[in-house]
Amino acid sequence: MQFECDFLIFLDSLGYLEGKIPCFSYIIVPANCALIYYTSCFESWTILMSRNIAADFQDIEIIGRGSFGLIWKVKHRPSGRIFVRKEISYKGISKKEEKQLASEFEILQSLHHPNIVQVYDIDKNVDKQIINIYMEYCDGGDVSQLIKKYRESKKYIPETLIWQIFTQTLLALYRCHNGIDIEPVASLFQETSNLKIPEVPNLKQVLHRDIKPENIFFMSDNYTVKLGDFGLAKCLGPNTSFTQTYVGTPYYMPPEVVSEQEYNALCDVWSLGCVMYEMCALKPPFTASTHSQLQEKIKRGVYNPIPSCYSNRLKLCISACLITELSERADVNLLLQNTSFKIYRREWELNQQEFELAKREIELKKREISLIRFKEELITREKQAIMIDKALEDERRLMNLKNDETRKIMRQEFDNVVHAKVEEKIRQFISEFKENQVPLHKLLSKHLTLETKQQQQQQIPQLQPQSQSQSQTHQVLGSNNYGAPSSPIKLRGPRSYEDVEIPRYK
Repeated sequence: MQFECDFLIFLDSLGYLEGKIPCFSYIIVPANCALIYYTSCFESWTILMSRNIAADFQDIEIIGRGSFGLIWKVKHRPSGRIFVRKEISYKGISKKEEKQLASEFEILQSLHHPNIVQVYDIDKNVDKQIINIYMEYCDGGDVSQLIKKYRESKKYIPETLIWQIFTQTLLALYRCHNGIDIEPVASLFQETSNLKIPEVPNLKQVLHRDIKPENIFFMSDNYTVKLGDFGLAKCLGPNTSFTQTYVGTPYYMPPEVVSEQEYNALCDVWSLGCVMYEMCALKPPFTASTHSQLQEKIKRGVYNPIPSCYSNRLKLCISACLITELSERADVNLLLQNTSFKIYRREWELNQQEFELAKREIELKKREISLIRFKEELITREKQAIMIDKALEDERRLMNLKNDETRKIMRQEFDNVVHAKVEEKIRQFISEFKENQVPLHKLLSKHLTLETKQQQQQQIPQLQPQSQSQSQTHQVLGSNNYGAPSSPIKLRGPRSYEDVEIPRYK
């Protein structure tokens, strides 16, 4: 974990945790270390998983039960973030269900949008025969909880909130049905008669097929709406416009599915219209005590009027979604070009920009604080370095003083020893001279050291030519014609103290 923390701190110091880089870039570090994953919809680094995914998570509580298994709220230990783990048991399932699971995984990993619940990773537990899907945790609840809250309080949901949920869910469906994100609003009052469905090569339409209040979630930080639970989603290839199998919730099934006819992406529009109607009336548009009665009501498309407290604009938009004839029902593209939706789209875009700017501002403040702390740390280290240099200089000066004092003492001791030995030699010479009456030059020669004689012998060839005899050489070096030494001979005493090198600290 220490390497992980150091690695994240390193990235943060470089400004990469919230920096823009090319989409879907990966940084993979050694095993048991963090993986940083970049999502284009948030334009920010998101701490993901380590390679040992299951060991990095702590189970908190069960928050739901899906058609294939449990849904857990879990905590990612390295980052401290909260995620959702959806468990899907593949034990004893049929080949058809295996294909359905494979399709779901493919869809989940390909969808990246601010209004779609983000899937981060998939883990397979072979022992338990469970597939774990780790996805974004929406901490603001879902639409079903919102409807229940207002139903119990006997109040209607504010129209502004309905518009916001309606608009953002349509933006998520636009991404699913068209494979791309819608262009930002250029003009609120642009003509919509000539607008066409965007042409995307090799488009794979994603049909959610299970839009209901329980699958529309909220984020508490910036009131973002997210469409999730694509467990029953289906992909349509570029050459496929209709499909026949449908496994959605009965209250939100479109009439073409109830009639067992072919259907397309407009089935999601019908289901969304049912959810928006339920948000207004606090109950589904079509209810019955039996399944057959419910099917008959859906086929007729007859429902009670929306409460009068809501505007005609909202009623018209919901009615456009609940048209039984498939060819006359409004699609996502047409709805989003409506002036009312464009207003809330623009508001949503501005809110997102404001939210991103707030995030950037927070990050800039964090980086500013980090830089200030780093600067303070540098100043502290510089002061410590100066203090260390000063301490070393003082120690060096003290050592030099001690060495000088030691040198002085040793020199004094050396001089004293030399003086004592010289006096002793002089006394010895005088004593021998008085006792034996030996000539002084012979007495001195007797006490010459072997080293001094060798040095004299080495110097003889340089002083006299080789033709001179040994007697002549002795005469020149030893005495003059009168038997006395020709020149004073200097004795070499002990080695001088200055020859001994004593280290001096620099």
